[in-house]
Amino acid sequence: MNQNAAFTLLLTIDDVMRLTGYKSRSSIYRLVRQKRCPPPVVIGGGRVRWRAGEIEHWLQGLPIQTYI
Repeated sequence: MNQNAAFTLLLTIDDVMRLTGYKSRSSIYRLVRQKRCPPPVVIGGGRVRWRAGEIEHWLQGLPIQTYI
């Protein structure tokens, strides 16, 4: 899959939870409200999805925990 296809791939809330390690939907939506996570897009019929590229970019931008 090329980079443009990955950016346009749409993820469900379950996909986002699996990629991030969060165990609850409310945790993801809380991060969205706090503007600490990319918001979903509305695709119609009351369904929302996250752009895979935005989630990947967000995850790569998170700080790395270091231990001294």
